[in-house]
Amino acid sequence: MRAPVLSLLMLGILTSLSSPAAAQIGDSSLPLDIEADHVDVLDAEKRIIWRGNVHASQGDSSLHANRIEVYYTGVEGGEGWGDIDRIEAFEDVHYVTPAQRARGDRGVYLLSEETITLTGDVWITQNENTISTNRFVTDLVTGNSSFGQEGDGQRVRAVLINENNGGDEPSNR
Repeated sequence: MRAPVLSLLMLGILTSLSSPAAAQIGDSSLPLDIEADHVDVLDAEKRIIWRGNVHASQGDSSLHANRIEVYYTGVEGGEGWGDIDRIEAFEDVHYVTPAQRARGDRGVYLLSEETITLTGDVWITQNENTISTNRFVTDLVTGNSSFGQEGDGQRVRAVLINENNGGDEPSNR
């Protein structure tokens, strides 16, 4: 009898990941498709761990990592999982959209703050423009971003291509 209950719980959790109020990696009107070598559902901890070549896609956006952990808020009284609190991605994290690519060693999506943080060896590219740093934080509400961490001695490097002339001869303006 326990196996059907776990199957229903897993189905409910997976369904909640694709609801508009839940975390999303792309167009929230489209299904969220996740696959991995192994999945652990830790009921008492209100946590799901996807391990081994994890690939999540939603529309034309995708997230790849060696491990992704989804943490839930829990419900008062202990019944139910509640809402998603945060999503953490570890080891060789790649987030790809048609316009941008970002990679880092670790990524954290805090739903309550609506921020995404990438740390480690971070590279972000858009067209031919590239930024490398050790820390990147973006606010999904305001669109504001921060690169690097003051006082750690690490530098932020950006290579920006002039799109007006496509990198060819200087324009006559």
